[in-house]
Amino acid sequence: MNIYIGRLLGLGTGQTCHVLEAGCGIGATSRYLAKKYPSCHFTGISLGTEEIELAKKIQKEQHLTNIEFISGNYNNTEFKDHSFDRVFALESIVYAVNKKDVINEVSRILKPNGKCVIIDGFFPKNQPSSTFLKNAYMLTLSKRSIPGVISLQEIQSYLKSAGFTDIIIHDLSKNISKHYFFGGFFASLKGLLSAEVKRLSNKVKGKTNEDTDKIIGGAGFLEMLLGITKNLGYYTIVATKK
Repeated sequence: MNIYIGRLLGLGTGQTCHVLEAGCGIGATSRYLAKKYPSCHFTGISLGTEEIELAKKIQKEQHLTNIEFISGNYNNTEFKDHSFDRVFALESIVYAVNKKDVINEVSRILKPNGKCVIIDGFFPKNQPSSTFLKNAYMLTLSKRSIPGVISLQEIQSYLKSAGFTDIIIHDLSKNISKHYFFGGFFASLKGLLSAEVKRLSNKVKGKTNEDTDKIIGGAGFLEMLLGITKNLGYYTIVATKK
């Protein structure tokens, strides 16, 4: 993934550019790229104070001088206009409450002809129309502190309105293990279903095992009904700032 991101960003040996990782966590990808492209300067920003402190500690241990980590909000940074040549967000846009604000901020801090790379989960079409499915998705997402998932159409509209062109989308869903992106998603859902099964099982005490099995089977059917992997996809989006 780190190699892939470097390729998407168009980084090359000897190239000088300033790259921002929006939502960097402990900065693993930025550190990898900083080692591979020492003539580039990398900045990582994240709200997680403890993560940033750990990122700084590892950076110091690895003697990396072309990278810095900052604690802050990536949808409202204090960077000057046109500060960066490249911006990338790896599985972090999904955690933003207002995705449009993030795209607008990325547009502001990117230089003209700068490149934005997003790798994250999106609905390939619109969100589920069923109220039941929509509520189930939101409940599961909330367990992972994810405020919501938007569609590819929505993210494209945000990019276009923020002045991005040459928007290229690649579907990575078939190239990765479903458990990579959806594993935690499923785990959250299964946790909810298990709790419901336990609650219902307590109500049928004294009934036969067959009755309880029906309840557990019903919970499995609910998980299948949600069809998470069929309704969500994992995509790369590359766009150029005008």
